[in-house]
Amino acid sequence: MKTTQLLRDQLGLSQEMMAWYLKITLSQLAMYETGKRDLPTGTMTKIAEILIFFQQKEIVSKEENELLDKQKSKVQEIIKHQTIELKYQQMKEQRMLDKIEKKYNQSLQLHSLAQHLQKSKAELADILLHQAIAGIQKYSLANQTKQLLKLEGIKSQLDYIDAKY
Repeated sequence: MKTTQLLRDQLGLSQEMMAWYLKITLSQLAMYETGKRDLPTGTMTKIAEILIFFQQKEIVSKEENELLDKQKSKVQEIIKHQTIELKYQQMKEQRMLDKIEKKYNQSLQLHSLAQHLQKSKAELADILLHQAIAGIQKYSLANQTKQLLKLEGIKSQLDYIDAKY
């Protein structure tokens, strides 16, 4: 692999950008990288300067440390915001689960009452039974499981954040 290809890869530059920096045409660079042509001396000097820069750069510069610190600070800000948001969602979803469970249990009780009333031929027994069955279906164990899965997903995200940061 030619030096310019390695440098482009290291810097994340396209052939076009590298050619622009070296002040040569794209076709000159492409022909050099395929071994069909040599580059002008001035261009080779620029490539050598880049190589020397990377070879001498053993200590991370102050500017890079500042940039890295800013990035880390931004990540911490995002994590803090995400944690707050997840805890709010967790609280909200827990309330929803509690409500679903309560309504489900109420519907089961109503179902029992309605069945008892049907045995004694009570007038509202059928209406109560219908309402109980509707409640049991709406707040079913399947819906409770869905809600638990939402909570577990939030908990997993919070655990990941706690472990990672």
